[in-house]
Amino acid sequence: MIHRLRLLPLLLAACDPSASDPVLSAETEGVLVTPIDGRCPQGEDADPWADCIESFEPGPEAVFGQEFLPEVVLGPPMPPQAGGSVDVLSLGCGGQITLAFDPPGIVDGPGDDLVVYENPFATGDTTFAEPARVLVSEDGTTWRAFGCELTGLGDWPPHGCAGITPVSGGDDGFIGGDAFDLADVGLPSARYVRLVDVSSAYFGTDMWCTGGAGGFDLDAVEALAR
Repeated sequence: MIHRLRLLPLLLAACDPSASDPVLSAETEGVLVTPIDGRCPQGEDADPWADCIESFEPGPEAVFGQEFLPEVVLGPPMPPQAGGSVDVLSLGCGGQITLAFDPPGIVDGPGDDLVVYENPFATGDTTFAEPARVLVSEDGTTWRAFGCELTGLGDWPPHGCAGITPVSGGDDGFIGGDAFDLADVGLPSARYVRLVDVSSAYFGTDMWCTGGAGGFDLDAVEALAR
């Protein structure tokens, strides 16, 4: 992957709440129309990883990983030695990020088409998770939201959300992450992926929202069928 210098001014604008996309809520479902500003030029990088940050609006207090932008969320995930990875960007509760892929983007093929890598870690028979809802778009205007089950009771697992499955692996590939099929939302392809933290709606409380590392912790997003 080429981490293009063009990203620096884009990120400076993207971290300005006044310039960001409309904030989406945990209740986001179905098809939405929320146009982006189009800050990411279309390149020719054909690797499977996200190539550019279109916008980023962190939730209150979230700062973890921001000093390593944009590289911290572009390129492959960094599997942890023990527990969850710390090579991540915390969205904060209610925070959101929109990533762009260069052509061919994410293409609907047999089975799953994209994987979102976070840093959940096992706690006994379940996993501690700060989930996010996943939305995809081809044109940056019309978005399709994957279903994400949120009861407010911390029920395990929150089906359809990202941030559920721990990640392991290394040079030979990665195991884990949460996979999504474009066919489930009726898209043949997508250029953009948006992640919206839904931790408060999942737990029914803001107890995991305090501090700089609260909320969904993004590691990477991968396009599978290319």
